Parts: sequence; structure tokens; C-alpha cells
Amino acid sequence: MFIKNRNFSYLCMAFLISSIGDWLYRLALPIIILSKTGSAYHAATVFGISFIPWIVFSLLGGSFADNYAKKKILIIGNLFAALVVPLLLFTLMEKEINFSLLYVAVFILSSIDPLIHPSFQSIIPEIVEDKKFAEANATIQTIDNTLSIMGPLVGGSLVTLLGGYNALWIDLFSFLLTVVILVQLPRDKNKEVQINFAIKKLTADVIEGASYSLREKVIFSGSVMFFFTNFALNMFEANFIYYMTKLLNYPLFEATLAMSIGGVGSLIAGFGGSKIVNHFKTGVLLSSSTILAGLSTLLLLVSTNYFYIGVVLGIISFFGTINVITYFTLRQRTVPKQILGRVVSVTRMVSYASIPVGSWFGGVLLAHGQSMFMVILLAGSLRTLTGVGAKFSPLGKE
Repeated sequence: MFIKNRNFSYLCMAFLISSIGDWLYRLALPIIILSKTGSAYHAATVFGISFIPWIVFSLLGGSFADNYAKKKILIIGNLFAALVVPLLLFTLMEKEINFSLLYVAVFILSSIDPLIHPSFQSIIPEIVEDKKFAEANATIQTIDNTLSIMGPLVGGSLVTLLGGYNALWIDLFSFLLTVVILVQLPRDKNKEVQINFAIKKLTADVIEGASYSLREKVIFSGSVMFFFTNFALNMFEANFIYYMTKLLNYPLFEATLAMSIGGVGSLIAGFGGSKIVNHFKTGVLLSSSTILAGLSTLLLLVSTNYFYIGVVLGIISFFGTINVITYFTLRQRTVPKQILGRVVSVTRMVSYASIPVGSWFGGVLLAHGQSMFMVILLAGSLRTLTGVGAKFSPLGKE
């Protein structure tokens, strides 16, 4: 599965370091907020706000990826992130959290990902040969999924030992180290001269990417499927730390241990993902894995034992990871390289548009006295129905 390619190795290493920092940020932020306010609503709202930039800036990020040197975009983005983290820290360290300022800081920091993610996705076909796309995506997912095992335990331990604020300082350092690694990537000689981004040119780029994504029904059906999947998933995921530590009264270690156990499923899918993707029809695999992920979510209603929760999360993440690898591979194989960045941004924008709403909706349900049982029931049912819908869409016939 792992590809012998020096430049791809640099890209994977940068992704690894950046993802470690992301895990620290992902754990430290809700823990700090919950420790200061005890509010599931505020924790879930901050989680949701972190995805709003994907709606606002995805198209711009796609246009950047198709017109600028991708290496430069990745480097500048990580440098800017390192500059924003101190603003977030300053806001959180105040005696009383100013949530308006916190929301702004989270929004700014979260804006970097949608601006550079299309460059990350579309640089892969430039450094990896076509027949290795599935292996490359499986490798990236394996790194991500390995961290989904180690990240919660290591991150939770660091947050417990060092405190949430120090964990965020480490996140800042991870951005800088990522830049050092990205510098090793080769220059894109065809894009050393930057294109003048007049409003007319940018608008034309966005329209072209959006038109292609809407015209290609299989690609668009996939993004719609992920729209509903992400809504369902984040109703639960945005409130997981609150559920485990506040409602079930588990220590942070056991809450993060459940997350780590859940990551095993993703890791298994990452290792075997390329074989599975190449063996089954794309449409069947995408719809079936969505249905099975939804049904697996409903298993969370059976028991509140943290180990059991971890095992179920592992089953869910297995099917979810197969879903992601399959769709990314489909997109890279079918979309022309010169427009791939914009198509990545359009489809990601559509699929992420539901995350803030799903996160907020789950938090509102809990804040208004609904149980986590109801949140899980709704999330699992919606994800299952989404898979059924995908089966009868153009995507299901692929």
C-alpha cells in the first residue's frame, strides 16, 4: 500500500505533523470551554463555527490550487496559522471568555484549511502516477487513522499533564515544523509566475469549477451524500467530549480511550482500503458503506460502557473511511487535473455546509433537555437513509 516516492513521503510527513497539532487543538479547545463554562451549547457552537469557512472560502481555495504553485499555498497557509494561534490563546486565557472574540479567532484559524486543502488534494496527482491514486489516498487515510488511535490518548494525556493552553502552543509549533518539511517539495515550474487574480478571472474560475461539479451528476451526487452524512455525524461528534465527561462522568482518559479504540476501525480500513476500492463497484461501495455506518451508529444506543462505545465507533469509522477513500479516488480518476482543485473545493464546500448546522442542532437539542439517546437515534437514522438515497442516485449506478 505504501508508495516509494520521496516527494510523496515529504507530503505525508507534513500531513502527519500538521495532523498531530490538529488533534491537540481538537481536544484542548472543547476541554478549555467546558472547564470554564460547562456548556454543551458553546462547545458545540465553536465546533460548528470551525467548519463555516469551508462554505465561505472553499471556492477561493480551489481557484488558488488551480492557478498558483500548490507548494507555496501550503507553506503560506501554515505560516499564517502559526500567527493566529496566539490570538486564540489570548482569548481563552481571559478570566471570562468573550465568545464573540473566540468565535472570530476560531473562524480565522479555521479559514486556513479550506484555502489550502484543495492544493493538498490536487498536488497528489502531480507527484504520484495515476495507477497509484488509490494507494496514495489509502496511505493518507492510514496516517490520519493511526492518529485517530494515538491522537486521543497522546493528546488527552498532554492536555491533562500540560494543560489545554500549553497544548495549543504545541499546535503552533506543529505549523512551523510542517513548513520546514513542505519546503523540501519540488517547485512547480509551470506556476512560478503567479497569475494576476482580477475579479473577472477569479469569478470565471469559480463558475467553471461549480459548473463542472454540477454537470457531472456522479461527482455532485457524492457531495450531496456527504452533506447529509456530515450533518448526521456531527450531531453526535460535536458533543462527544461533553457526552463522555459531563453526561456519563467518565474521566478524560477513558473518554479519549474510547476515541482511540474507535480509530482502530479507520486504521484497518486504511490498510485494506485500496484493495477494497479496486475490487468493488464504486457506487455499490459508497452507498453500502454509508448504510452500514448509519446502522452501526444506532448500536451506540445499546450500552454506555466506554469500551463498548469505542468498539462501535471503530465499526462506524471503518465504513466511513472506506467511503472517503472511494470518493477521493473516484474524483481524482475522473476529474481533469487542470480543474481538480476547484472541483475538490466545490464538492468539499457542499459536503461541509451541513457540519455547522448539525453541530449546532445537536447542541441545541441537549441544551433544551433532549437526551443523547435522541441525538444518536436521529443521527443513525439519517445516515442510514442517506445511504439508501445514494443507492438510487447517479452515484449508486457508477
